[in-house]
Amino acid sequence: MTETPSLHLALLVCDTPHPRVHEKYGDYKIMFPHVFSLAGGDEQKLTWEPFDVREMSYPSLDDLSNGKYDGIVMTGSAASAYEDEPWILKLVEFVGLMRTEPYLSKVRMVGICFGHQIMARACGGVCERNEKGWEFGLYAVKLTSEGKEVFHTDKEVINISQVHRDHVSKLPSGFKTLATTAPHTPIHSMLSDDKQCISIQGHPEFNRDTVRILIEARIESGVLTKEVGEKFLENLSNAGSEVEDIWLTKQFIQFLQGKLV
Repeated sequence: MTETPSLHLALLVCDTPHPRVHEKYGDYKIMFPHVFSLAGGDEQKLTWEPFDVREMSYPSLDDLSNGKYDGIVMTGSAASAYEDEPWILKLVEFVGLMRTEPYLSKVRMVGICFGHQIMARACGGVCERNEKGWEFGLYAVKLTSEGKEVFHTDKEVINISQVHRDHVSKLPSGFKTLATTAPHTPIHSMLSDDKQCISIQGHPEFNRDTVRILIEARIESGVLTKEVGEKFLENLSNAGSEVEDIWLTKQFIQFLQGKLV
């Protein structure tokens, strides 16, 4: 009988979701294992160890160098990756350290939204507030020719939930762009040439209802004007395509297994 392949992953938790999202769907320690479990199915055993990086909690360097973890997944956050808060600077430093040996050849990294931006900053790219404003809803993200090759697909676009107004404006040296929503967010997904790092600006852990809750919450708080927020809600309601969160997460699992690229 063939043994089910296993992955032991460190989840770097960078925030707690909005209370109404948390109440309905749980926090990131629930959301990420859930979507990865759906994507992996019975063919993939996944175990997780969460670390709240806002509290300066990290996997030990000995465990990382000894191969305890097959990968690191960094979550999204309401914080901005270009800020110089102590916990953000520590995270940037940590990711930079993971880009050196012995960690470079031991552990792969997946960055989601804020994690995508942190990865870019740590590797020499630039993340900043997007002058074009928010991407908020379900968006068709265009795969580049490199993205199609990496993901082994003929898909032109993937439909992914978006909640961001910061973006990566300059690609780090030694990375390629896999997906784009240019002219709004040209660098929507990226992969390092050494195949250690992959990232996405979108949220595969968010379903359509999660995004709806977040838009409504930001209208109530005044972050979004009523006019802009209602337009986002209308677009979300009219978006006919299903969220391709499971498909994308399957690609990340393949990446963590070393099978994708």
